[in-house]
Amino acid sequence: MGFLKWRVVYGVLWFLTVVVYSIPWVSVNGKVYTGWSFTVPFSFTYVIGIVLGLIVLLICYKPVSMTVIAGILMILGVFGALFGYTIMSFIHEVLGAKATTEAGGGLAFIISIIYTVVGAIAGERMMKKR
Repeated sequence: MGFLKWRVVYGVLWFLTVVVYSIPWVSVNGKVYTGWSFTVPFSFTYVIGIVLGLIVLLICYKPVSMTVIAGILMILGVFGALFGYTIMSFIHEVLGAKATTEAGGGLAFIISIIYTVVGAIAGERMMKKR
């Protein structure tokens, strides 16, 4: 029973990382962009982290180390998106457009940190209970 409980915890954390990637991160003149809009090239590492987390969830392959790597990649993806937003904001400022941040990027950063720490603990517990 312990294995299933920790797998559910891990699954919920992983699902939250996908959800926050899908909510608005930036709006430009009323047009909203999610994390998926920043994928290439800025937050591509976030998507790699999501895929690694899915591998851990489905087949429990090296859950602790893969989760830490996935979490770090997600955090780097958020920083990459922030870098992309900075460039976009500068260009739009020159062109007279208005770019504003939304809650998605900040939530993705927070959830990525929680996923890295709690997900690694859940991954370790999944292996102990097997």
